[in-house]
Amino acid sequence: MIFTAPEVEDFAGVESALTDAFRRAQEAARAEEPIVFVLRNEHLLGQSGVPGAMLANALLAGMRTLAAEKCAANAIAVGEDHAAEDLQHWIALLSEGRGVAGELVHVGAKHVGKVQS
Repeated sequence: MIFTAPEVEDFAGVESALTDAFRRAQEAARAEEPIVFVLRNEHLLGQSGVPGAMLANALLAGMRTLAAEKCAANAIAVGEDHAAEDLQHWIALLSEGRGVAGELVHVGAKHVGKVQS
């Protein structure tokens, strides 16, 4: 199951997206299918508004909880400059559900390194 976090503008949008993610993750977990959440790195870092940050971090917490319960659940954080083929590579790899659970993979995300002035 692949769940790409939608852009949300308000708390109602967060609630709707979380409800959808919960239902889909529940079905996937019961079917023992691998679960991959695709999140925007800027939302994880709280750089683009409260609703997006709430959604991304709630999904990340849910992924880690699923992994702790022995589900093959992982997440990918994408940056603005990510290459579509790189994202697809990691989605395919994590969708196999082989030996990895509870991991956050950064694709094209600039969350480490020097600050350029």
